[in-house]
Amino acid sequence: MSAHLSVLDPLALPVLDPRHVRDLGEELDSPAGAHAFLGTYLEMLPDRLLRVSNAVSAGDEEAAMDRALSLKVTSTMVGALQLAALAETMEALVCRGDWAAAEPLLEVLAPAVAAVRKAGAAVVNGLLHP
Repeated sequence: MSAHLSVLDPLALPVLDPRHVRDLGEELDSPAGAHAFLGTYLEMLPDRLLRVSNAVSAGDEEAAMDRALSLKVTSTMVGALQLAALAETMEALVCRGDWAAAEPLLEVLAPAVAAVRKAGAAVVNGLLHP
């Protein structure tokens, strides 16, 4: 997979940077709102992964682009930098129509989602403060 990555290896990025949640709370003028957004994001991650996987497996360019872009944007908002970069890589592969490279990337996305959910739960439960 690394042959398809640009300058930066997404797996070298932090799984979750809780400062993004803090910054989002400041932007919203509601730390509780930011934590609620993170909680909803974490709950939706398995479904988002499934939707990306289904679209890529079906070779549905429009749906795969939409799902990858959505995953990238929301992951960036909460500081899931590794997952955001992987979603960006998926977006680029789909844009190029490189389904042969996109399929194996799904196998990297699944553990990345699990890692974000674990790290995010610590933030939501107050174990790790942003």
